[in-house]
Amino acid sequence: MSTFVIIVTFNGSTWIRGALDSLRQSSAALTTVVVDNASSDDTVDIVRQHYPEVVLLAQNENTGFGIGNNIGISHAIGADAAYVFLLNQDAYVTPHAVAELTAFLDQNRDYGIVSPLHCSPDLHRVDPNTQRGYLQRYASNYLSDACVGQVKAHYDIVGINAAAWMVRASVFRAVGGFDPLFFMYGEDDDLIARFAHLGHKFALLPASRIVHLRAKAARPKPTIWRELWALSERARSELLLDAKLPTGRVVGKLIRLLVNGLAQPVLQVLVTQNWRRAVAYPLATARVLLQFSRIVQSARQCSATGPHFLDI
Repeated sequence: MSTFVIIVTFNGSTWIRGALDSLRQSSAALTTVVVDNASSDDTVDIVRQHYPEVVLLAQNENTGFGIGNNIGISHAIGADAAYVFLLNQDAYVTPHAVAELTAFLDQNRDYGIVSPLHCSPDLHRVDPNTQRGYLQRYASNYLSDACVGQVKAHYDIVGINAAAWMVRASVFRAVGGFDPLFFMYGEDDDLIARFAHLGHKFALLPASRIVHLRAKAARPKPTIWRELWALSERARSELLLDAKLPTGRVVGKLIRLLVNGLAQPVLQVLVTQNWRRAVAYPLATARVLLQFSRIVQSARQCSATGPHFLDI
């Protein structure tokens, strides 16, 4: 069965060689697709000159992680991919990881998505962000088993961040791609909720590992406005995720949006004395309210099966 690897890049010249070199060493037969979101560095030149086997889909603008992945997923499905593996530009796979993931799905037809264990900064340590954000919430049984050295071959998990997902192409056809409402942050959590809502089982394979460096390009010190906008983007994603849940009444979602969005500034000032976050939440709330009808429409759309947001 054909496996396509999708990597979305944006100014990733520092890391893209590591990702692509690791895929070259993979024991699995695969096709790699790089979707470049209008990088201003030499990412595209590196791929063109040094990785001729890679399918390069260079975009004219940066449309974000989710839409970039949708472009790659659509290409893969159009080329009759059986499996689609999403990999971050600052991550690399071990030689047998891709083969192990596809073998699991081959042998376990009731699962639609499988993830390796995300490690950082090396193969010997679990990525702290993944542990806090996902393993402690969704795979506490794995963590307790790991403490006593009795790790099972796989664990059911609601989800894990999208730095490395192996997904059946049929699941993307049924659930769709990443919602364009999310530009940055939260798009993978939204898709995880949709996987669960439509009954697609997600597995974690602890013995199969990738390294997610979580590296970021050096940037000049942001202005106060840029910092506030970045904080509001995170807050917006948090509020948007709740509003996008495929279940629940519209009125209830609107009430929660107002309560969460407007109560947070008070908490931030009283508890953390963080005035920047206190300003970011009302800004985020206003942004979500302006799109609320579109958000409700998208939530209804995503509650049903279909290749939403994919060009297939």
